Amino acid sequence: MSLLQHNTGFTFTKAERLCSKKAIDELFSSGKSKTQFPIKLIYKFSEFDGAFPVRALFIVPKKKHKRANKRNVLKRRMRETYRLKKHTLYNVLNFQKMDIMFVYLSNQSISYFDIDKCMTLLIDEMIKSIGTKDMK
Repeated sequence: MSLLQHNTGFTFTKAERLCSKKAIDELFSSGKSKTQFPIKLIYKFSEFDGAFPVRALFIVPKKKHKRANKRNVLKRRMRETYRLKKHTLYNVLNFQKMDIMFVYLSNQSISYFDIDKCMTLLIDEMIKSIGTKDMK
């Protein structure tokens, strides 16, 4: 039974969120990145205890978006896209664990459909790079 079958429906729970400051610092320092403007993806294989193979973090810098409500809307849009697309990533990972972070780079707010398109391209690029490399 795959990991996706254990998780009924397309949810994004607390256990799937990247919250550890140590893990976030490690991801910033030694993670690999891909950019599809206006979103940057940083990812790294890691070891952690959890039911899910991927922990995710979504960042919208306060420096670029001063109003909290605008930051929250952009993070909600990114989380929603990830929630719907994560099963493709789960199917590629063979019982390996990964931390990922999505950083919003633009000063402008963009629509959900544009965010969806950018994040889908980023996730597909990451899957291709994972598939071509020897995963140890």
